[in-house]
Amino acid sequence: MSNADGSPPPRPRVAVTPMRPQRPTGRAPAIRYVILGWLVAVALVVVIVGLTLLSLNDIRATLAADLVRAHPESGTDAARAVDISLMVGGVIAVLVVVLGLFGSARLWDNRRSGRTILTIGAVVAVAGAVGFHLTVSPSATALADIGMPVVAQWIPAAAALVAVVATGFSYRRSVTASLR
Repeated sequence: MSNADGSPPPRPRVAVTPMRPQRPTGRAPAIRYVILGWLVAVALVVVIVGLTLLSLNDIRATLAADLVRAHPESGTDAARAVDISLMVGGVIAVLVVVLGLFGSARLWDNRRSGRTILTIGAVVAVAGAVGFHLTVSPSATALADIGMPVVAQWIPAAAALVAVVATGFSYRRSVTASLR
């Protein structure tokens, strides 16, 4: 079919509208703050591990002596309990570092799993900070005497707080909209 002058008939106007709103293709600005917060938390964990390793034998002896003083019946079990506590603390520190770095990388790639990994990392960081405080606080003054400053004894709590706040930023609406 054609018009009287031989030209094709006019084409109808067609408009395609998406069924759902379009996802933003860029990275949400809040993701940078989440990752920066987690890098600070990881750095704080590395600092406390380094401070602990610098005087590990003195810390072990001080904690064991204070434990024996508080519970004289414990005897040689006190040294084993301190060793186990230090090993568990080391495992928790490694977990926080690995989960923080891996979760940050996944979040940088706009993956929803990154937020889940960081949430698990924040929970582990809080558990580690509580465990560290329960282990160290009875011997805080003795540890300060051997060279571990009282301020350094609060580094795990600061790392956990930074991790929780940074992870909280990952639940903002702008971040959620950019994740896939």
